Amino acid sequence: MKKHIFFLILILLVLLPYSVGAKEKTILFLIPFYSQSYNSQQVASIREYEDLAAVKSFQLMGFWAGAQVALEEYNQKNTNLKVIVRDVSDNELKLRALLEDRELMSQVDLIIGPFFSRPFAIAARYAKEYGIPIVNPFTNRTDFVASNEYVYKLIPSMEARPATLTFIADQFPKHQIILYADSNLRSRNVEIYTNYFKEKKIPYKCIPSSKTLVKELIPGQKNIVLSLQEETAPNMMLSRELVYGVKPDDLLFIMPESMLKSNTVEVEYFSTLNVHFFSDYYVDNSNEQTQVFVHNYTERFKTPPTLENFAFQGYDVTRFFVEWLLNDKDLDLVKIEPIAYRLSFDKVPNGGYENVNVQFLEVRDNEIHSAGY
Repeated sequence: MKKHIFFLILILLVLLPYSVGAKEKTILFLIPFYSQSYNSQQVASIREYEDLAAVKSFQLMGFWAGAQVALEEYNQKNTNLKVIVRDVSDNELKLRALLEDRELMSQVDLIIGPFFSRPFAIAARYAKEYGIPIVNPFTNRTDFVASNEYVYKLIPSMEARPATLTFIADQFPKHQIILYADSNLRSRNVEIYTNYFKEKKIPYKCIPSSKTLVKELIPGQKNIVLSLQEETAPNMMLSRELVYGVKPDDLLFIMPESMLKSNTVEVEYFSTLNVHFFSDYYVDNSNEQTQVFVHNYTERFKTPPTLENFAFQGYDVTRFFVEWLLNDKDLDLVKIEPIAYRLSFDKVPNGGYENVNVQFLEVRDNEIHSAGY
């Protein structure tokens, strides 16, 4: 265990600067390492790898580690690439001082980060002033991209989900859409779906009672039930009603992703309920590219990559946007397939670029798979 931690500490101590080859294209990473809060005594007391998540200095270290694996691939190809890494957390004065260094910024072709809302908003304004593209890997907020043509937003907004749901519903000649929610509840998620369906004149029902909902199910057609309930108890209640109230072939139940991680949800319900869910990330462990990355990452850092430590995300973001830079910033020429993201960018009118490719997953044989619609 201590050996693993020492490898991670080593990454932290040598991350400034990191270069690959001679200067041609320059990427500036702005990652919150919280190096000033690093506490060696706290780290030395850690016994389990998962406990590292409680140490601020390591919370996004996996992102940078995944990025290094991607950069090494380009180093082996003798790609002319320069990488600059800076520790940027919530210190706005430090961030502004960095971004006001015009000599540094004149070298930069791409900024990845910062990862938190306020620092990113500040950095995005400077990026627009300098004319430098800037990538936000994690937010689903839309305000950053709305009026800034240099922003690239990787997480699809919630508004993309009802469009995806409509497309899926249309795959079934006979279907109905039922929202498990209170239409009078002032919930952003409820409003997003109901506003979309009303605008597109798509028939739907919004039902707050699990018992009433089950009575509305129609045998012999696909009943697409989407739960917009945030708490565990209502979802458990509906799950139990559905198990006994409908045939699996007549149901497509879209459950909040958080419910799959809840210890209170009966796993045996998943197959019976034909459970699906939306997610920002998905890794297919049977994919050869995934297996190669896992091998290379584990061999280098002596610990496996996970979505939770953002290692896959760091690899994907770096690899995709290096390709983008090398192809003269033409998205149509980027042919690589990310591991955790599914990227398809639309230009926002008067704004930047937003990924609209929502991941729709299913639980089959108690394992998670891409739904394939």
